[in-house]
Amino acid sequence: ATTSTMNVVINANTTPSFTAMGPYCVGATPATLATTSLNSITGIWAPAAISTASAGTTTYYFTPTAGQCATNTDVSVVVNDNVTPAFTALGPYCEGATPATLSTTSSNSITGTWSPATINTASAGTTTYAFTPTSGQCALSTSMNVTVNNPVAPTFNAYGPYCVGVT
Repeated sequence: ATTSTMNVVINANTTPSFTAMGPYCVGATPATLATTSLNSITGIWAPAAISTASAGTTTYYFTPTAGQCATNTDVSVVVNDNVTPAFTALGPYCEGATPATLSTTSSNSITGTWSPATINTASAGTTTYAFTPTSGQCALSTSMNVTVNNPVAPTFNAYGPYCVGVT
């Protein structure tokens, strides 16, 4: 019998790395969880897909395919609630009056645009103005009804006839 020497190489485990995802808004379409990491580790996720059905933070767990000298890892994904922009009600106005300007920033700091963009008091009626938030804010669309009233001619009861000298 002879003595033999054998070299054994032990490779360090690699931690898979991924691009951060989110935050998302409730109901948004999320990115797909990559099955190959940035450092080329393949594997599967549990849960398998990001859910934006409700607000909160969810941890997704990545398990590498066997034989890659890689460790399990996880990522946390935040889903934020949608906010309804809040505005002070405007009107009612009299026909032909100068209306206030529709603010493009809500009282709870949501920015966006209105359609129609300005209040029209040319004729009587109620108009719905739709606010669309600028994308990326986790904000919902909202609307405001503005009423324009017809001018009202004052009416008075008639007095008299009176006799001279009577109060």
